[in-house]
Amino acid sequence: MIERLTNRLLEELDDAAAGRLLTWILEHEPSDAAELVEAWGEHEAGVPVLLSISDEGLTKAGRKLLRKERHRLRSQGIAVATPKASSTPSVARRAAAVDRWQAAHVSSPDFRGARMGYLVESHPAGGARLFEIRFDEGRGILDFKIYNAGRAKVRGFLKSLTAGSGRRLFDVERDALRALVWRASRAQPVDRPLPTSFVEWRSRLFSDDLEKVPTPGDLAREALGEGTDPAGSLTALIAEVQQGTLGPWPPPTSWVGDWMDRGRESALGLEGEARAEKIESWIDEVAASLEEQTDFALIARHLDELAWVRWQGGQEQQARALLSVSSALAEDPQTRAALTRARVESLFEPFLAELRKPAEGDDSSASDSEPGRD
Repeated sequence: MIERLTNRLLEELDDAAAGRLLTWILEHEPSDAAELVEAWGEHEAGVPVLLSISDEGLTKAGRKLLRKERHRLRSQGIAVATPKASSTPSVARRAAAVDRWQAAHVSSPDFRGARMGYLVESHPAGGARLFEIRFDEGRGILDFKIYNAGRAKVRGFLKSLTAGSGRRLFDVERDALRALVWRASRAQPVDRPLPTSFVEWRSRLFSDDLEKVPTPGDLAREALGEGTDPAGSLTALIAEVQQGTLGPWPPPTSWVGDWMDRGRESALGLEGEARAEKIESWIDEVAASLEEQTDFALIARHLDELAWVRWQGGQEQQARALLSVSSALAEDPQTRAALTRARVESLFEPFLAELRKPAEGDDSSASDSEPGRD
C-alpha cells in the first residue's frame, strides 16, 4: 500500500510540492512519517526531495527521521548536502535509476557452517530483486535463488528475519557478504556443479576481484584483534560444543555411521569396567580419525565468522574468545586435540548414552528397574 501511495504522490507532485508535503508530515505527524521517508529514500524521484528539504523547525522526532535517512543515503555513496532553511526545493530528478536500494544480510552459521545470505538491489523495471544464497565455505554454494517483488514486500520479509531478539539475519557490508560467498564458491566440489543461476550472475556479483575484500569474520578480527586468554576461551568454547550450542562441524554422514558400527562391535559382550574402558578407547580412536581429516584452517574461519555474529549482537567478550581460539588452532596441537574431543562427544552424544547403558542382565540394570515394578 505504501509503495503505491509513494509512486502516486511522486507522479502527481513536483519536487517543491513533494518537499512541502514531507516537511509538513515530519513536523506535525512524525510518528506516521517513518515508512514514507524510508520508501522515498528508495525511490528514484524521492531521493532528491529528501535531500532538498531543511530540518530546521522540525520536531526532534522529525529531525531524527530525516537525518537517519540521509545518513543511510550517504553510506550508499549518495552526496548529501544540508539545505539552507530559505532554499526552495528544486533538485532535479535524475533520469536514470542506479540501484537506489541495496541491502545485504547474512545469518549465523549452522552446526555444519552453512549460512543464508541475502543481497537486495533495485529492479530496473521497478520493485526489487532479492538474491537468496545458501552457502558453506567448506561445501560451496548449496542453493541460489532469485526473487522479483515489490519493495514493500521485500522490506517486510527482511524485517521479519532481522527484527527483535530472535532475529535470524544480521545487516552486513555488501562487499563483505559478496566476498564470503565468492570464497565459498571456490570450494565447490567437482561432483556437484555450481547452481545454474549462480553461474549466470557470478560475473556481475561474485567476480575474482573479491579475493582481497575482507569477509565479516575478517572485519571482526580487524576490529577486535587476536583475542586474549586462549586457555579460558577454549574451556568456554568446549562447553558450548559439548552442549550442542556451537558446531560441531560434522564430517560426512557415512563416516559417523561407520564409527557407530565399530563402537557397537567393540562393546559387544562386555560389561562393567571392561565395557567402560573399551568405550573410552573407542572415543580416542574416533578423535584421532576426526583430527586427521579435519581442516582446522576452515574451522578457524568458521569461528571468525561466528565471532562477527556475536560482535554484531553486542557480545564482544564472547567474540574475542572465539577469535582467541581461532588463532590458537593454527599453532597449538593441544587446542586442536581438545576441540576435536569435544566435537566427538557432541557428535555421538545420543549414541554414547545408549552405549554406556548397562547390558541386559547386568545386576545394576535389574536393580534400577525394580522400583518400577511396584
